[in-house]
Amino acid sequence: MNALVDPLSYREQSPAVRARFEALKERPVVLSVENLYKTFPCGSGVVTALKDVSFQVYRREFMCVIGPSGCGKSTLIRILAGLEDSSSGQVLLDGKPVSGPGPDRGMVFQSYTLFPWLTVKQNVMFGPRMAGKGSSAEPEARQWIDLVGLSRFENSYPHQLSGGMKQRVAIARALANRPRILLMDEPFGALDAQTRSQMQSYLLQIWRNLDITILFITHDLDEAAYLSDRILVLKANPGEVDEMIEVPVPRPRTPSQFVTPEFIATKYRIDQLIHPEAAHETDSIPFPRMTVAGDDVE
Repeated sequence: MNALVDPLSYREQSPAVRARFEALKERPVVLSVENLYKTFPCGSGVVTALKDVSFQVYRREFMCVIGPSGCGKSTLIRILAGLEDSSSGQVLLDGKPVSGPGPDRGMVFQSYTLFPWLTVKQNVMFGPRMAGKGSSAEPEARQWIDLVGLSRFENSYPHQLSGGMKQRVAIARALANRPRILLMDEPFGALDAQTRSQMQSYLLQIWRNLDITILFITHDLDEAAYLSDRILVLKANPGEVDEMIEVPVPRPRTPSQFVTPEFIATKYRIDQLIHPEAAHETDSIPFPRMTVAGDDVE
């Protein structure tokens, strides 16, 4: 990171950005997480994965969650999806407690979780069919397939698609249930840099055009600063809230903003939180020299 960056400049907001956050906080709260704890048995004791995690997500907000390895990001999103139980605390969706999976929460994983024996259209139709929509499931599925730009591939099978295309199908399948919130667990983590950039743009387009709230887990600083309205930064061991960052980068977002002062300041702050200065100290690491003296590279 640039050592000349003002460490507090990420808090500076233009009038337009400030007005956007004021409007955001006037919207209804879709997701409320209150005093969430998660512990796991370990030998004769327990390990605390999440400690007293509390935050709210507003309607149509795009929130990213980021933190160092071991901070409990994936555990958190699995609890929000109803795939795991918390040890204490509660998760409320539209004011109602979450208990188990449900169509009101769409989930997109990092791994490709499509049914390999079903075509693209059949994968996207799965949720509406399970909901008993019958004959309306197919035209509805086509609507979501068109939205993610895969109408030419509706009869293809997952093994015939690229990684980015598979994740677009996974997004369409999650949206076909018309969830209140879309939960995404590092969905672009396995993609190459070019495809990842394309998928980020696709997701922003989808989000702008739908009444959908997104909570997105990532380990990528650029991705968090580029996509989100706010960034929830977690500490590790145990995972607890470190800071909630309001991203000062104006919308709509474009890749050209990666070099703006607002973007750089936000990324710098995330890096400060996730990688404190002590973590950058390498002089004390004991490592024997294995090159010829004088053959220096720096």
